[in-house]
Amino acid sequence: MTPAEEVARERLTDRRERLAELAEEQTEGDLVELLRRVDQAIGRLDTGAWGLCTVCHVAIEPDLLETDPTVSVCFECLSSDERHALERDLESAARVQRALLPARRLTHDGWEVAWLWEPKGAVSGDHVDLLVPERPGDPLHLILGDVAGKGVAASLLQTHLHALFRALTTPEVGLAELLERTNRLFGGATASASYATLVAARLTDDGALKVANAGHPRPLLADRRGVRPVEGSGLPLGLFPGATYTGHRLELDPGDVVLLYTDGWTEAAKDGEEYGVGRAAAALRQAARLPLGELLAFCRDDMEHFLDGDARPDDLTLVAVRRAV
Repeated sequence: MTPAEEVARERLTDRRERLAELAEEQTEGDLVELLRRVDQAIGRLDTGAWGLCTVCHVAIEPDLLETDPTVSVCFECLSSDERHALERDLESAARVQRALLPARRLTHDGWEVAWLWEPKGAVSGDHVDLLVPERPGDPLHLILGDVAGKGVAASLLQTHLHALFRALTTPEVGLAELLERTNRLFGGATASASYATLVAARLTDDGALKVANAGHPRPLLADRRGVRPVEGSGLPLGLFPGATYTGHRLELDPGDVVLLYTDGWTEAAKDGEEYGVGRAAAALRQAARLPLGELLAFCRDDMEHFLDGDARPDDLTLVAVRRAV
């Protein structure tokens, strides 16, 4: 059984148990019909037919299966009405997700922040948020995460993460405790195969930047000593409810830059070779003194130049933070 099939079986079995409880006393209706579809999908897993279109017998698009593991027809074999309904749903989901994004540029208490967010498809599993304090002197919080998977399913979990951090983040709660609380709630509300990597940062008016990492690619720090990764990491969110995390403090001088990113940047590959952290660090070294918007564009364009026309395989998010004063 492939990893995708194992994940699908776990999701389908979990869904079946929940539906069976709800439909226990029903003999008709939407719940019973959905339970029937889940049973059929499990049967296709048992016979090796899961993931193949029942009409044309070719592989169903991964995004469709990621969105709904019970689907049995590929996009090309959907009826015109079904296809248009799916497209409208994706457009609506994309509008909702984009409405949750913060302002693209922010200046606050001596900090400059800018970000670049480019989904691979209509929606993204990448999560970026800036939580601007309501009270003067309180810290600014920055969140960058990446939910495992792609498509609508990942975007739904991304929205769930957005709500959790908005609800849990306060100046009184340390970053390590914030990740621990989020991990427990995120893991308790999602399927066991779901997880997210994430880095959280707290920016204070004295030039300190505190970072806590949950299995995410390490940010890059560009200062007078050069470019280097920011130390520290922990387990991704959603895997183990008792996971603990550690916060790290950086002291930034004016002009210093921290670049946070998702693996859609460093893991983009050409002919089996990844763009990699080395090329990423070199790009940041060249662009570190540029205005943040130009810095982000330079880093993205350097990766695109490396790909030399090949399609980027994943969502891409870059967030740049500079100490301005």
